[in-house]
Amino acid sequence: MAKLDEQIRTMKGYFEADCEAEGKLSLGLEVEHFVTHSDGRAVTFAQLQAALRDLQQQGDAPVISESEYLGFRAPALSAVIGPACQLKITMTPQRDVQDIMDSYNRFYLQLCLTLAACGLRAWTVGYHPTQRAEVLPLIPQNRAEALDRYFKNTGACGGQMLRATAATRLSIDYFSEQDFVRKMRAASLLTPFFVLLSDNAPVYQTSRNSAYGISARVRQDVDRDRCGVIPHLMDSDFGFARYAETVLTKPQIVAWRTNRAKAVGSKTAPELYGAHISRREAAQVLSMFFYDVRLESRIELCAADCMPPRYVAAYLQLVKAVFGSPAALQNVLRHYSGVTTLDIADAKRAVCKDGYNALVYGRPIGTEIAWLLMQARSRTPSQEERALLEPFMTLLMNRKTIREVENYNE
Repeated sequence: MAKLDEQIRTMKGYFEADCEAEGKLSLGLEVEHFVTHSDGRAVTFAQLQAALRDLQQQGDAPVISESEYLGFRAPALSAVIGPACQLKITMTPQRDVQDIMDSYNRFYLQLCLTLAACGLRAWTVGYHPTQRAEVLPLIPQNRAEALDRYFKNTGACGGQMLRATAATRLSIDYFSEQDFVRKMRAASLLTPFFVLLSDNAPVYQTSRNSAYGISARVRQDVDRDRCGVIPHLMDSDFGFARYAETVLTKPQIVAWRTNRAKAVGSKTAPELYGAHISRREAAQVLSMFFYDVRLESRIELCAADCMPPRYVAAYLQLVKAVFGSPAALQNVLRHYSGVTTLDIADAKRAVCKDGYNALVYGRPIGTEIAWLLMQARSRTPSQEERALLEPFMTLLMNRKTIREVENYNE
């Protein structure tokens, strides 16, 4: 118990050190892409490695893990191979949405040209468009293999999450522990709306899909210890220490040992690490949890599917407007006062079942999304920035999802 208490204090200190000076919100963007041959065959690890080496510029830092080349880090972004050859493009946090999207679009164009020269293509969808999850091999990494083994005993969909889902993740900064709590709660409350607005799985397990929220459905049946809504989120004592206690006392699956990831099964952090857990060990612990909203060095919103760029821009602008405005953030918390973590889980299930016909927190989801978008528009003085929200406004007006309006066969 004494070791756990010290680990909690140490990790709480890391969270406090990661607080930013209060000011304008910065946003980080990570988009995962599937890569296939032009005929739909899945890309191999070696082929994707070769394409990334072609993209890497002089001065970019290679990303090497367990002696394997996984991609590179450039000044404004990184491009790294995921567990089943998803390609993760991560942008350095910035304050301006258009600047983020300009950098992303420039790199994405270069990526597509490089892939095309190899007979490959990138996809902007949330579930693998051409292959069943079980036929997609994992890259040769201890972490991915250990997670895959472990998830076989915790739920039915761990293999699908690792191999066949692709997300759009946003990260936001926090200025204090109180600000962290407000943003974690608000982001979790809004997750059901993000699931519907980003819904983008036109194919599921090689069959045409008409169900809502495939990625959310998958995450519901992976591992209760590390997916879904963070436990104790709405408790009065929720904060840095409670978050640290939650992740330290759950099975770790993979630990950081002698400068490499090692499978450790169901052992907890107090069983694996010293009382004073290092920054690198803490980062490993935090990376093993896949909550809809989670904390690493920043707050990460993880529930959205991979989307085409104009929808990514709309998502960025929506999050910037709401989480960059203390008034809008407070409005969200007041509007959904009394909602519990169970209510949030029920709301996600309702979205997956009924889409635009869902009742969320006792209200029609269309009404609630309209309210949310108006909160964002009213905090967006620039006409150019308000225009970024239009793709979401159009989806809502037509009661359609991205997968229903985009043509991915071109």
